[in-house]
Amino acid sequence: MHVRVVGMLLVVFGAGASYDSAPDFWPPSGSPPEEDRLPLANGLFDLRPIFVEAADRFPDCKAVLPRLRAKGVSVEAELAKIREEGANWTPALQELAAVQYYLHVALWRCEGAWQNRHHGVTNYVALLREIRKWRDASSEGVCFVTFNYDRMLEHAMQRVLKLEPRTLDVYAHKDYTLIKLHGSVDWGREIEGIGDPRAFHTYPIERLISDVANLKLSSRYRVVSTPPMWSEGDSLVFPALSIPLERKDEFNCPDEHVQRLEQLLPEVTRILTIGWRGAEHRFKSMLRHGLKDMPKLMIVSGSNEDALVTAKAFGLGKRGEVLGAEPFVNPHYVPINSGFTNLVLNERAQLEEFLRTGFLLGGQRG
Repeated sequence: MHVRVVGMLLVVFGAGASYDSAPDFWPPSGSPPEEDRLPLANGLFDLRPIFVEAADRFPDCKAVLPRLRAKGVSVEAELAKIREEGANWTPALQELAAVQYYLHVALWRCEGAWQNRHHGVTNYVALLREIRKWRDASSEGVCFVTFNYDRMLEHAMQRVLKLEPRTLDVYAHKDYTLIKLHGSVDWGREIEGIGDPRAFHTYPIERLISDVANLKLSSRYRVVSTPPMWSEGDSLVFPALSIPLERKDEFNCPDEHVQRLEQLLPEVTRILTIGWRGAEHRFKSMLRHGLKDMPKLMIVSGSNEDALVTAKAFGLGKRGEVLGAEPFVNPHYVPINSGFTNLVLNERAQLEEFLRTGFLLGGQRG
């Protein structure tokens, strides 16, 4: 069923949003992050106690940890190399399966520790308050797309929007839609071929990792209640997390969520990006093919350089010029170059103006 709306705000969150997510605890400058702060991609395998404990729980990932912790390497590029090795060598697939379990447990527990510090006072909550105030007056739709595995956005939606996405069908609401294209710490994919729950005890997590090359992961997703996930109801489940690869083309969410996003993209009149560097090629392809016009953009990043990286994902340069062969042409965009916290504390007037007016090519205004 096609969704009919008078306009659509698309909000895209990357790792920088959860890294800079608590207004009372600005990200450190020039020093390692705190042990409980949600990490950027290159910090996913840091030597933090929470992360070290997760690696001890899934030791099959330890053989690749030196590569993933090496100074100056790109974690995503290194994981992509390991994935390539797995095409012809099963132990590499087992290492990546252990990495998925590691990420599931490490980030679930890191998220909980971070919650104990910020106590629900987050930039996500502050942002959603401004969005709700605007949407209640405008009646436009809102679609959140996040590439983060954590549930900080869901917690903010529950607090501010009174929505509780505890089951996967609630992620598509009539006014607000949440799309988690790379999966979630509490999502599992059902494993087929092990139908009798009485046999589950013969498939501990260690065996699932060892047999990963032969597992049949279905397209059915479950929300799980505790880490590490293993069985949920009458099914064994496997962590639904996309391995962070260099090209990031792999979605890990129900097909219905991707279809919902495709439905909504032609209605988009504004795009707000927060902490997103524009590296997801498949998502960018969806934008190129799905947007009717180039909406007004607000790019929230930690620096001018990061803002330019994201702008280039939309085909924009420093002054809005077209770059390369991208199909987008010269829309108006607003950079906020000092992070998520600065947006909600010091740039609220710019945010309100951005939400109030939508600039489209051809001079139309919302």
